[in-house]
Amino acid sequence: MNMTTGQSVLERRKDIPLYKQLKAALMVWIQESENGTPLPTEEELCRQYSVSRQTVRQAVLELVDEDLVSRRPGQGSFVKRKKISRDTRWALEDFNREMRFHGLEPETIVLSLTVEKSLDFVSRNLGIATQEEVLVIRRQRFVDGWPVVIQQSYLPSRLFPDFKEKEKELESRSMHSIIEQDYKYELQNAERTVEAIPAPTKEAELLKIAPGSPVLYSTSIWKTHEDVCVEYVLEWYRGDRSQFNIQLNRKKEPAV
Repeated sequence: MNMTTGQSVLERRKDIPLYKQLKAALMVWIQESENGTPLPTEEELCRQYSVSRQTVRQAVLELVDEDLVSRRPGQGSFVKRKKISRDTRWALEDFNREMRFHGLEPETIVLSLTVEKSLDFVSRNLGIATQEEVLVIRRQRFVDGWPVVIQQSYLPSRLFPDFKEKEKELESRSMHSIIEQDYKYELQNAERTVEAIPAPTKEAELLKIAPGSPVLYSTSIWKTHEDVCVEYVLEWYRGDRSQFNIQLNRKKEPAV
């Protein structure tokens, strides 16, 4: 297998060893490759970069140590990109803050923000009348340049006047900070479900995966202290790059 991206000529420099330069070139290629993609063989890398096997092995070993590459005895080395972890303990926090906490660089694009008549399933989950107006906000979230999740939020329009003016802010602020700080609804809890499903065509295209590939599909209903439903959100996470961490606690029995 031949690498088609990244530099193919390494400089003979005293300040940057050849294996470090090769590692940097491989990291660029890894960022553009899917999980499980086999790395070129040692022979191919030696030939392409005009380096020794020892240089190749040292570069790949560092990638293995950094959990970017996995080795399978008798099969070779394979791309092992980190999964994006959503921790339930961060549920009320902002996506950007959570990703930066884990050393990742987030980005958000607002795909659309419209006012529509509520569909039956949306009305049922928000506890509002059928055909009541709702804000529909569709966003695409990236981490380190890779698309990882599509989010589609529904908000009762009557609770959020002039929300369309916030569209640009949604690229740098979290939905929840706008709900709590700008509209003064204090979020108290959420009901969330997560299941594995085949990726719908539109979401697959945005996530850069084949239609039908596995995604983690999450639905959440956010409520205030007064038990008012303020947001119903659907999320499609890339299955090969996402995981959910859930903290479990034993329920305390009342004292007898």
